[in-house]
Amino acid sequence: MPELPDLEVLKEVLTSRILDREIDSARALRPGIAKTASPMLTSLSGRAFSSVSRRGKYLILTIEPRLHLVVHLMIAGRFVLCRGGTRITKATGLQIAFADGEDLRLIENGPIKLAKVHAVEDPLDVEGVASAGVEPLSPDFTVQLLKDLGRGRRCHLKKLLTDQRAIAGIGSAYADEIMFASHLSPVRYVSTLSDGEFVRLHDATVSVLSEAIEEIRNRIGDSLFTDDIRDFLVVYKRTGEACPICGAKIAEIRYANTRTYYCPVCQGEEGK
Repeated sequence: MPELPDLEVLKEVLTSRILDREIDSARALRPGIAKTASPMLTSLSGRAFSSVSRRGKYLILTIEPRLHLVVHLMIAGRFVLCRGGTRITKATGLQIAFADGEDLRLIENGPIKLAKVHAVEDPLDVEGVASAGVEPLSPDFTVQLLKDLGRGRRCHLKKLLTDQRAIAGIGSAYADEIMFASHLSPVRYVSTLSDGEFVRLHDATVSVLSEAIEEIRNRIGDSLFTDDIRDFLVVYKRTGEACPICGAKIAEIRYANTRTYYCPVCQGEEGK
């Protein structure tokens, strides 16, 4: 699933490639992908995208002040630009045809198709946008705010990092990287963190996300990427490999449908 760094770079690429291009037509090709009935997608015809922004894991494609497409790519959703005559496959959920002969398409390869598209007058009409927590790369994300978010919470650290109502945009992969960078165990309860550990957690959150954005940006240039770039991550999906700091084997915790990757030496196991 795309997370904040992927979506931030995707926002930049879309901004450079789709703005001010007249839209010929827009249509949903998969039943259920369009989550709103009004405004209708046909209202995009003859207009153009004026800006692209991001809120948490949502991309907001703005046409006019009172007309926006709010998109959540979910697990496998991806945007592609292609010639208008390119064959439409079962993977295509949304087609936006530009008057210049090129399409912007939202595709989902594989059997799981969960991407959501909302056509709205105000992005805050989408519940996930309205309820999104603090942006972790914004000035509002301070050590004190992080401490306030953790105060009284009897939950594991990863639960806080991935709670979209608390901190917007972080998913499982980058939560693992942040916990590793801050030398904090994934099984620590948030309520047990010291002031110094909150500082480490805050600084690691900012640095891990910022460095990931720069890495992805440098790799893809102005191309739309169809796979999440994760091979530079240190612990994510590296079970059994050597920790780059201490040499111990990266371990894995499985719980329900979630996997957590960590170093049992560098991050310890206190707080289980």
